Amino acid sequence: MEKILTKVIGLVDDFELESDSAKIVGLTGVPIEDLSGDVVISLGGDGTLLYIVSKINIPVFAINCGGVGFLTEIEEAVDLFPHIQEIIKGNYELQELQRIDTYLNNLHIGTALNEVVLHSSKVARIQGFEISIDNSIVDSFRGDGVVIATPTGSTSYAMSLGSPILYPTMESHIIVPMAAYRIGARPLVIPSKYDITVKLTGNSEAVMVLDGQEEILIKIEDSIKLKKSKSPISIVRFKDNFFDRVRTKLRL
Repeated sequence: MEKILTKVIGLVDDFELESDSAKIVGLTGVPIEDLSGDVVISLGGDGTLLYIVSKINIPVFAINCGGVGFLTEIEEAVDLFPHIQEIIKGNYELQELQRIDTYLNNLHIGTALNEVVLHSSKVARIQGFEISIDNSIVDSFRGDGVVIATPTGSTSYAMSLGSPILYPTMESHIIVPMAAYRIGARPLVIPSKYDITVKLTGNSEAVMVLDGQEEILIKIEDSIKLKKSKSPISIVRFKDNFFDRVRTKLRL
């Protein structure tokens, strides 16, 4: 990481460093929430990008230094100079990605770019879930959990559960049952303008996770509401390469 970070710093005249990143190269940085500027450069994989957008809302140029890196724009092995120069000149597009605002008992507890996962609190212990859309019940099942994903998240956890892959800028959400004990339980794609409410109908507890971060304990009396966020995030793109990434990253 030190090598790629040093390379990027050498290509940028005016920059700030996040505190932990600055320590790698022996410089002084600022907390991630205090970063400013036109673009944030992410060095890592999709997890790094998800962490960044959970803290600040500045367009992100993501360089893949990790594994799959489906959301990233380029690989660290390519020549970074021309890409950085194009960003400095403003020659790039911003792809706006919607997110999901999550409310627990009417209290906003976080915003997810990929997905919100509700899961039974104990391994191999089945849980009951009731799903409503704009106050109308659309599904009720017992299973391991349920994933509510954005189009961006359709290529993440939801995909491994049989979700269709959606184009990232579609105005939609996907509701995906997880190991449901009912043959008719299938992923459901809905317009993102609709609010989604989830209630537990089985055991007394479950856990909720936003974008793979910390677990939040929920109880059977709790109300969980999910809404399209009014603050989408932007990813730096040089071209529309979504289908190339699907083919190469997901090996279709």
